Amino acid sequence: MSEPPHTPRPPDGEWQAPDPRVTGRDTPAQEAPAPQAPAAEAPASPERPPPYQGSYGGPPPAAGYGRPGGPLPMAPPLPGYGVPGGPQDAVAGRPARLGAAILDSVLLSIAAVPAALFSIRWDKMEESVSSGEPITDPLELYDIPRLLTGYLIVFVLGFAYFTVLHAKWGQTLGKKAFGIRLVKAADYSAVTWGQAIARQAFVYAITIVTVVLNFLTPAAGILGLVGLIDNAWILWDERRQSLHDKVAKTMVVKATPWTPNPYAPAPGPGDPGKF
Repeated sequence: MSEPPHTPRPPDGEWQAPDPRVTGRDTPAQEAPAPQAPAAEAPASPERPPPYQGSYGGPPPAAGYGRPGGPLPMAPPLPGYGVPGGPQDAVAGRPARLGAAILDSVLLSIAAVPAALFSIRWDKMEESVSSGEPITDPLELYDIPRLLTGYLIVFVLGFAYFTVLHAKWGQTLGKKAFGIRLVKAADYSAVTWGQAIARQAFVYAITIVTVVLNFLTPAAGILGLVGLIDNAWILWDERRQSLHDKVAKTMVVKATPWTPNPYAPAPGPGDPGKF
């Protein structure tokens, strides 16, 4: 029977690692080096596709905005004339134009009432009533200078009414009530001041010439038919333009919620909807 291996006691009671030759054990293996962090992926380039975004063994990522293969974001459709009924649906209807013209005429007639009352010769009327003799000449019932002055004021107010409202907003009160608007015939944009002035000047020129000639000779009343033809032109015109529209190169269209308003002011930097 062999003797056990002799292991000397360390001096002063200090502990020492056992001798592998004595214990028969192998030395511990050297520690493995620490794993290194994976290198950063190179950025995508035209020659190198972007890294796979999904997990291996799973379904591929869904395509979407900002991912390869995803659809581009679509801008909302811009409103335009002819929606939803097509381009032919943009032209204002004849009943709407007639209603707007009647309403505007009523408003201007209200302004003409004070001018007419101011020019009446009330003394002549009282004399005729007291004497019982009728007034044979209607001009004797009016103070002609006052009458002409009153109608000149009404003329200026009417001209300013149509010109300013058309140039600034494209709508008189009558057009606004019936949902129609005056625009350029070429591109449906806002009319210029020159177009608004020329359009109304043509209408008033027919009226003035007719009134003046009627004072000179009753036979000149036939020229009043020119004014009727001017307004009646929309009955057979394809774009429903009157003669004064053709002179000024304008037309009247519908002012619907889905059509753009060329007279609306552009939004400022702080207004909603302005990026």
